[in-house]
Amino acid sequence: MLLQSKKKSALFLLITIASSLIFSQQKQINALKAKLKDSSLNDSIRIKYLGDLGWYYGNVSIDSAFFYTKKGLNLSIKSNNLKGIGQSYNDLGIIHYRTSKYDSARYYYRKSLTIRTKINDSIGLAGLYSKIGISFQQNSILDSALYFNNKSLRMYEALGMKRHVIINQNNIANIYQNLNQFDKALKIHLSVLATREKTKIPAELAESYVNIGNVYQRLNELEKSKNYYDKAIAISEKHNLIRNLSIVYNNYGNIYKEESKMDLALDFYKKAYTIRKNLKDSYGLASVTGNLGVLYFEAAKFKTAEPYLHESLLLSKKLKAKELELSAYKVLLMLKAYLKQPDSTIFYQKKYDDLNNIIRNENVTKQVLEIETKYQTEKIEKENAIQKEQLLTQELAIKNKTLFTILLASALIILGIIFFAVYKKNQLKRKQLKKEIDLKDALATIKTQNRLQEQRLRISRDLHDNIGSQLTFIISSIDNLKYISKDANKKLKDKLTSISGFTSDTIHQLRDTIWAMNKSEITVEDLHTRILSYVEKAKVASPNITFKVEYNIDLNMVFTSLIGMNIFRVIQEAINNSIKYSEANQLEILLRKKDNLFEAIVKDNGNGFDIKSVDLGNGLSNMEKRMSEVGGKVKIISEKEKGTEIIVAVALKNTSNDV
Repeated sequence: MLLQSKKKSALFLLITIASSLIFSQQKQINALKAKLKDSSLNDSIRIKYLGDLGWYYGNVSIDSAFFYTKKGLNLSIKSNNLKGIGQSYNDLGIIHYRTSKYDSARYYYRKSLTIRTKINDSIGLAGLYSKIGISFQQNSILDSALYFNNKSLRMYEALGMKRHVIINQNNIANIYQNLNQFDKALKIHLSVLATREKTKIPAELAESYVNIGNVYQRLNELEKSKNYYDKAIAISEKHNLIRNLSIVYNNYGNIYKEESKMDLALDFYKKAYTIRKNLKDSYGLASVTGNLGVLYFEAAKFKTAEPYLHESLLLSKKLKAKELELSAYKVLLMLKAYLKQPDSTIFYQKKYDDLNNIIRNENVTKQVLEIETKYQTEKIEKENAIQKEQLLTQELAIKNKTLFTILLASALIILGIIFFAVYKKNQLKRKQLKKEIDLKDALATIKTQNRLQEQRLRISRDLHDNIGSQLTFIISSIDNLKYISKDANKKLKDKLTSISGFTSDTIHQLRDTIWAMNKSEITVEDLHTRILSYVEKAKVASPNITFKVEYNIDLNMVFTSLIGMNIFRVIQEAINNSIKYSEANQLEILLRKKDNLFEAIVKDNGNGFDIKSVDLGNGLSNMEKRMSEVGGKVKIISEKEKGTEIIVAVALKNTSNDV
């Protein structure tokens, strides 16, 4: 009765902890969902919240974890947020790892690795190497596990991230334990624990207690093992560390099995099974179902043992966990033999032998490769030593032969030096003369350019001071006339307003011309700034249209002022036409480089038109004329109800200024 009471209490505690964890996770999930409803969030914050949702759902619902993580990935790709893409691939790897799909986990870790290498994210790379190493460890590919964990360790040491250094040391100690190097593993684990007892992070402390308990169990020091497992259980129950509890319960079951305390072993195995089933921990389930199968087999409960063994076998095959698969075949073989089922016994014997041979062959292959590598290294070193000896002999012979040659060559060298000195002197004179001529030409060119620039500035100043002021006066006079003629007919007032608007447009065009004349060169950045300024005015005139200006080109690229001005005028004309005729509510301007061309694209979502049946008139003619003047082209793509796209293209090359 006392034992049953303890079992019920333990089960109640387990359910309470699991419920508490789920409630805590759900609270975080609800808070994040509420934040995502805010429409003012920028893409970066939204991506972070979606990633956090995927993380918290990882312990509650794997399907939901995948849904929100993939949603974050899609938004990251759409907004070209490389950091978000790398994090999303990392998070997808973690979800696959939690479901024991280690090959899939590594697939996404490697995709994240590519992105984080591209953006030089050293911290993210170090974390990925550690995760890849742990996933290899779960598949018992221990050489790769050790390689990646050591790589991660070196990176964290270089970054000065002590906590992560400790985590990697812990992982490496686990690999040494898997390699049966228990003393080495124990030494590292105790060192890690000493550090973690200072930082007092519950999850990390629990992990160290479990690891040290595991090593003592392998060393058959069971009381020491129990002591550390008890510490792990206490801290895991206190802080809702469910995954750690499943590990400790499984391992405690192993101890009680070794001590032939079958009821206690069964109790702990079932606790571990319940947790791992809820967590969908495939590897953990493969292990604990195998343990339950062995336990029932040893208790001669064959019918109860067989389903657990088959479950372990199925999971092991999916995970490619060959050691667990081999163990399941071995127990099934013995079980069928006890039940006197010869056909099944032969079947499982063959399965066991085949898999055992595969494992042995893999191990032999690794050993052969190691021996071959050592042999080739020794062979190369021996060959290098022989070659070195031969070279020394040849060098001695050459020294004897070349002694006389050196004396003879010395005289020739002296003559050569004298000849070379005379030649260099003459060459230097020629170079100096050429430099002087080039300098004169350069000074003449600079003077010409300075005079041209002064003339430009004088003309632009005259245009601004004379024509600009006169146009301003005309606008002012027209506004006064409109005021004086308040009682005049509407047609006259409209005409005055039209003249005033035309004059204002002329002033803007005059300012654009002066802007171009004041510059010998126009950069893409100048052009981009000018377009933005024009679009701001267009927004006021057309509030129903959403404007978007983007660029995908080096802003420092340069045009002559004539090319830059003509491109701006064509873009201006394209925007005006879209506003006037398209009835669009979206208008996009994109500046980009394509091959060796600069392209400006003006695109709307308006009515569109059939190019073949519409007279394009003077607008297109003016655009084409402007671009032909600078060796460029204009292309129009339009379709009814699908909008219009105007592409302006000009070759990118350095030409002299011709404005």
